[in-house]
Amino acid sequence: MATRTDFSPEQWQALRNAPQLVALATAAAGNSGFFGSLSEGMAMATTMAAALRGEQPLLKELFAKDEMQAAQDQIKGMLRTATDRTALNAYLQKAATDATSAALAALSAKGDTADAAAFRTLLAGIGDKVANASKEGGFLGIGGESVSEGERQFLTQLNALVGTTLA
Repeated sequence: MATRTDFSPEQWQALRNAPQLVALATAAAGNSGFFGSLSEGMAMATTMAAALRGEQPLLKELFAKDEMQAAQDQIKGMLRTATDRTALNAYLQKAATDATSAALAALSAKGDTADAAAFRTLLAGIGDKVANASKEGGFLGIGGESVSEGERQFLTQLNALVGTTLA
């Protein structure tokens, strides 16, 4: 099992940031409104809590409080350059796929297939849970669709990257 000390600072940054970037990119790809955004945030929080209770030491280390704070601080700094919603969506999707690619390359280089599989499953699960956390395009929860077209497009790209398929 890999730990932080097995990775360069850049590799660790990609591993640490990818889950949050995937959650943000998925949420931004839809248009959930205030209550939908709260549900999407809770979906990420429950995923993190499950990882902390799980058996994968690497995931536990990634979701430690200080690591989560470092990721949030770095991502906030990155997002200051976005000028509008369209630019923000594109930026988040690129940042999420770039971090995912770098993280998977780092895990592959370490050769631990259990860590790589757990990380792939984690990222696909985050995307799926966030996308399905609230309906898009309805009125007061009536109508709309579970996963918006924007979310579906991002999830297709994410799942191709991590080697999973949409359910």
